[in-house]
Amino acid sequence: MNLKNDTKIISAVMLALVSQTAATAGFSLIEQSASGQGLSYAGAAANAEDASVMWFNPAGLTQIDGHQLIGAVHIIAPKAQFKNEGSYVGVPANTLNGAGDDGATVGLVPNFYWKGKAGDYDLGLGINVPYGQHISYDAAWVGRYHATETDLKTVNINPALARKLNDKWSFGFGLNAQYVDLILESKLNNALAGGVGDANAKITADSWAYGFNFGLLYQPTLSTDLGFAFRSKVTHDAKGKVDYSDNLNPTLAAVKKLTDANVTSTVHLPATASFSIKQAVGDNVHVLADATWTQWSDYKELEIEFDSMQEAFNARQDFKDSWRLSLGGLVELTEALKLRAGMALDQTPISSEVNRSPRTPDSDRKWVSVGLGYAMNKTLNLDVAYSHLFADRAAVNYTTDNTQYLVGSYDSAVDIVSAQLVWTY
Repeated sequence: MNLKNDTKIISAVMLALVSQTAATAGFSLIEQSASGQGLSYAGAAANAEDASVMWFNPAGLTQIDGHQLIGAVHIIAPKAQFKNEGSYVGVPANTLNGAGDDGATVGLVPNFYWKGKAGDYDLGLGINVPYGQHISYDAAWVGRYHATETDLKTVNINPALARKLNDKWSFGFGLNAQYVDLILESKLNNALAGGVGDANAKITADSWAYGFNFGLLYQPTLSTDLGFAFRSKVTHDAKGKVDYSDNLNPTLAAVKKLTDANVTSTVHLPATASFSIKQAVGDNVHVLADATWTQWSDYKELEIEFDSMQEAFNARQDFKDSWRLSLGGLVELTEALKLRAGMALDQTPISSEVNRSPRTPDSDRKWVSVGLGYAMNKTLNLDVAYSHLFADRAAVNYTTDNTQYLVGSYDSAVDIVSAQLVWTY
């Protein structure tokens, strides 16, 4: 295996395939393992069923015998229906025309893992999609002056190594190279300066950035696994451009100083910390639990600066730190067949209705998941899973310019189908 060349090829293919809508808090994607998906990712940092554990805790690589290759795919089918409840321009009496819309799109999220061995060290390579958002609204919807298209794609390349420190403790460490590609589109209201119709604004930007992750795995008894894992924040200094359509009202352009220009944005994608437990109950049953904290206050909000005279754009999102709590069960029915089930409470980082952007119409979510693992033969395993996410109603009273207000609510839900093949060789 030429690992360097294979990594480049796989990364390019994954970026081409990725089309995603965030299925966990904010715009992050927890969908990094089909075996974990069936558990709602309960116990993810302590559950070393296969090499996908390296994303959640690289120390888990020490529990995987031999070499492994894993290919996984997750199909995410969300709903995010906005109901207009009095959106306006200037004052509430000046109603903004346009209907509600469901901008959610079906997404495809792939994962790839390789696990190897070098002396006393276990090696791993993960290629993942840790963040993503694709929301596409109708050009005439009521929130068009805030968002029509949001397309965030990421690829994260994560080599890792791990070692058993003794018969109870293992340690793992990884480095991360992360690529972000972003497209933001919205309409501009020519009528604000006496014009007619809507113009279009499109921002494109991309960036490479770097971070690290580490984890510990502790086995106090043969029936108990405890895992702790940490991922650092990753700071992107994204660069790109803004383009305005030719029908932009010249008066509005002059007042707002709108012109095609280069753009920059510094974005801190958040650190995470997880604590997990996997407890055997009898010979063939395990109970798993997890608590994961995400430091969304690292991200806080999106601000874009222009190299023209235009005032910097602030998305006014004011993200706060959030928690995700999960509980699951794993039953080994036979040597070849495992059944999994789990549930989770997933807290949104959005602090209030005035910070709920139509680009990230997130709310608290409740997960219910089921899955199974089947050993097709001695070297090949198949894992499949299904999750349904119940989202709380999400109120919106949002503006970025203190002039155009989006007022209403989102009714959301998500269905996820996951599958992976695990080849041990």
